[in-house]
Amino acid sequence: MKRLDVPLWTDTLFLGGCTALFFLCIFRFSMGLFAALAAALAAGGAAGGLYFAFMRRRRGKRRTAAAAHREAERLAFHLAMDAPEHNERRIADSLNAAREEGAEQYRPAGDGRVCGNGETYFLRFRFEKVTADALCPVCRAEGDKKYVLAGGFTDEAEKLAASFDITLKGAEGVYDLVQAGGQLPERYIEPPAPPSGFRRALRRRVRRRAWKGYLFSGAFLLLFSLLAVFPVYYVVAGSLLLAAAVAVRFFGVRE
Repeated sequence: MKRLDVPLWTDTLFLGGCTALFFLCIFRFSMGLFAALAAALAAGGAAGGLYFAFMRRRRGKRRTAAAAHREAERLAFHLAMDAPEHNERRIADSLNAAREEGAEQYRPAGDGRVCGNGETYFLRFRFEKVTADALCPVCRAEGDKKYVLAGGFTDEAEKLAASFDITLKGAEGVYDLVQAGGQLPERYIEPPAPPSGFRRALRRRVRRRAWKGYLFSGAFLLLFSLLAVFPVYYVVAGSLLLAAAVAVRFFGVRE
């Protein structure tokens, strides 16, 4: 079952509602109430529909790229935590799955390397990016075709590898290799899941100091509703802003 894109739908409804409200205020001066309401809803629906059609494809591509990145990072964490001998066997099996018929098999060397077919793969799976200093032993090692597999590399390490004709494979490259070879772990080693819930999700997105702006805006709208000809909008909007001020005041992130 396809997962509902809640942020896209809420953004679409927000844009459509704002558009409809704007055109309702414009049309009510030149046509009847029901005709103005119908025209405003049509304009809001058109604006929301166009936004939804445009952003759905754009967000779909963004989600696909983000999902691939998350899977690569997940595998990188697993490889950094797993035993070195297990990593050597996994990479060797992945390389053997892609080797040409009759070519030499890749075998674990037992010292963080996988060798075969005239190539040497140096495994440097860790949580930090591989630095130029950590890459120096690889530069001094024998062999014409040298590869370094890791979760990531610093800019200095990439420049050093390029000058010594060493191929680097980061988290995405390692993931593609292991996936193509059918050697992805059945069960990943993963960090403990962080606690979830409404309070934590809200704290990640809202700064506590913003509550004063919500309070001022809500109070102003409620006071102005006493003077407005159509007070319902001001009462509803002001009440929502006051509720937001309370939520932000108690659940927002403290700076």
